[in-house]
Amino acid sequence: MPRLNHVALTVSDREASARFYGAYFGLTRRVHDDDHLLILADDSGGLLALSEGDLPPELPGTNHFGSLAGTAEEVEALRERFRADGVTETEYSAGGPARVQALDPDGYRVELYAY
Repeated sequence: MPRLNHVALTVSDREASARFYGAYFGLTRRVHDDDHLLILADDSGGLLALSEGDLPPELPGTNHFGSLAGTAEEVEALRERFRADGVTETEYSAGGPARVQALDPDGYRVELYAY
């Protein structure tokens, strides 16, 4: 069965977004970088495509994308890093699946969760 392997976002500053997703989600390899598109990769084959442009109007709070962590401890560690760095947290739960959701530099909701 096919699996999701990339997300494409319009962002206001590709370098700021690249720093955010590199620092918190391991998307550190630049597999494509030209005047129109920056594509970042992680070690598991996940890709994030970033294009600079006008941001979309406010998105519903339910719109987000997530990454699966191996353990609840990884979720807690990322939550602490978000807090230490002043990243805005939008949702958190420790019971059932552990998950933390936060805003990237452009206000997109990103989540890390573990079962």
